[in-house]
Amino acid sequence: MYQIKLSRKAEKDLIKIPQEHRTHIELALEKFAEHPDQRHDVVKVRDSPKVAPRYRIRIGEYRATFFIYHNLLLIEIITIGKKNNFDY
Repeated sequence: MYQIKLSRKAEKDLIKIPQEHRTHIELALEKFAEHPDQRHDVVKVRDSPKVAPRYRIRIGEYRATFFIYHNLLLIEIITIGKKNNFDY
């Protein structure tokens, strides 16, 4: 199982989201951390460096970008936001 670490920006983003959506996002991220090898709506972000690729996960109308550190079993969430005003 991978650990989830939120960046300071991701923590601020998550606080701004209404409670019902925040709970849904947290559950989806935990589910992904438990089984990252299963099919989730995760895609590598285009034009991200090959050395440290960024990924994004779709959670309803929200998106989260993150890095995966396989050697540390860590998922670092960078940003969380709505699809309409989300910057990858």
